[in-house]
Amino acid sequence: MKLWTMVLFAAATLFGACVGKVGDAPSGSGGSSSSGTGNNTGSGTGNSVSSGTGNSGVGGNAGNGSVITGAAGNGVTFCDTRGVAITSQVPRLSNAQYDRVINDLLGVQTLTAANGVQPSTILATDQAGGLTELGWSSYQTVGDMVATQVMADATLKKNFMACTPTGDGKTCFHDTIIKFGRKAFRRTLTTDEIAAFDKIVSDGPTITPTGSLAEIAQTLLYAFLVSPSFITRAEATQTTDASGNYTLSSTEVAQRLSFMLWGSIPDDTLNTAADNNQLSTPAQILTQATRMLTSDKARLKIADFHRSYILMGPNTRWDTANKDTTLFPAFNTNIVPTLMAETEKFFDSVAVGKKGTFQDLFLSPTAFVTASTAPLYGLPASGFGTDFKETALDANQRPGFLTRVGFLNAYAFYNRTSPIHRGAFIVKQVLGTPIGTPPPGAEATALPPASADLNTNRKQVDAQTTGGVCETCHHGYINPAGFSMEEYNAVGTWQTKEQSSGAAIDTTADVVIDGVSVHVNNAFDLMQKIAASPMAQHRYAERLTSFLYEREADPMDCGTVNDLAAKIAPGGYTVLNLITDLTQTPQFRTRAVGAM
Repeated sequence: MKLWTMVLFAAATLFGACVGKVGDAPSGSGGSSSSGTGNNTGSGTGNSVSSGTGNSGVGGNAGNGSVITGAAGNGVTFCDTRGVAITSQVPRLSNAQYDRVINDLLGVQTLTAANGVQPSTILATDQAGGLTELGWSSYQTVGDMVATQVMADATLKKNFMACTPTGDGKTCFHDTIIKFGRKAFRRTLTTDEIAAFDKIVSDGPTITPTGSLAEIAQTLLYAFLVSPSFITRAEATQTTDASGNYTLSSTEVAQRLSFMLWGSIPDDTLNTAADNNQLSTPAQILTQATRMLTSDKARLKIADFHRSYILMGPNTRWDTANKDTTLFPAFNTNIVPTLMAETEKFFDSVAVGKKGTFQDLFLSPTAFVTASTAPLYGLPASGFGTDFKETALDANQRPGFLTRVGFLNAYAFYNRTSPIHRGAFIVKQVLGTPIGTPPPGAEATALPPASADLNTNRKQVDAQTTGGVCETCHHGYINPAGFSMEEYNAVGTWQTKEQSSGAAIDTTADVVIDGVSVHVNNAFDLMQKIAASPMAQHRYAERLTSFLYEREADPMDCGTVNDLAAKIAPGGYTVLNLITDLTQTPQFRTRAVGAM
């Protein structure tokens, strides 16, 4: 660390006391693509009965506020609490948000001083609570690296400096403080803040080695990057509404809107609307939200959500998939990133490109195929190249993302399918039924060996989970959904007979959907039922609300989720409609009294 920046640390700390507190919780789930729970790789021989998800038991809350009222036939009801959730008044940027802000603000994607890693790689991991000494130190380190890199690059420097300083540079630096500060702090700087930054310029000759204009500029940028008003997204307006809650200012609404839809700072158009107080009504907000959703930055944020929805991320089942190539010669580990990328392209194409609906996510036959994945789909590799080729698959065999080879590979064992993992994912993650972790020792339950009576994987798994405490969850909930997917082998290829025995594959099952046992004949039938399921629709709306509002399981959002789910049900209501409607709620424009 340079000596002059070490000296500036003390000044920056004092300066920070003038502009706000660095602390409180980071912004939550919305900025991360990490999947959380349920990501056992299931490699090896694949004889575990573990479903790898949730908490033990069946019943209780299904996701964020959903309540299962009947185990098998009494239907479901959902809570309908309505209000403004208490949230942090000064949430810190999540690491993912920090990276996008640094890129959008200064054009820095990677750090040359740190072997080309993203800035957040050096930051402390996202965590709730006040900022630790380690966390504060990491912001200082990254701020210094970014400031040094920007000022050493003529192109990047233009993203910071409003002009080229001459003479003592004070006029140019003052203009830079006002212009850059508006973007960095997502609001107009106060008189005191401007004076504090101006003082850094005035003190430049004494806090930098030589007092050169370049050193002063770098010091000024560093001061911005370690300011609490940059690191946090403060909401300080104290204007109350009829309910006693705080109505956000237009600049605060702009900040919420940009981080919700882009995971980053407002652009000039949104800032201008905020400065003109044109974000005070739902209609004004909708105009901006609709515009913003056409940006590639919105596509990235929507992709973040869908990765979260399907539990895709580093060190999950998705990126650790491996198969026995003697049984599945079309597979090799080099195609795993391609399988993941195809899944992401599917969601992007359906949700954004085609402006599709929730139902389309489960019914669309669209796939993106390469020469390496074509054999898994039963297609000739000769018809494809290294680039993805949009392909319409057999709609009866390949409806929706759950029948794409990415999911089917991830949720299978090394040498066979895993009805348990596929079923648990569908039941818990898609339908929102609260299926729990297996009791201690359940993973050690061996898969019975194949025999004349147990001549299919389905029969072996059924026998494996018969009897004991596991039977209720597995036979009542998990296994049936997974059994309906048995027409796809461990690498996702269509099959009608068991590879090892030649026995016919049986995909009929009675699956509990919406609290009622529903007979399904195969995966196509199951996808139709899921697409029409109020629980699945509610679960999707629930996860989207939690992700974009950056809070988990808040009962105050129940009413909003129910409203969205009701709009999903008839069809024709697009994913983009869902997102824009989340900008129209009273809680989007309001902060609850008591929020800190």
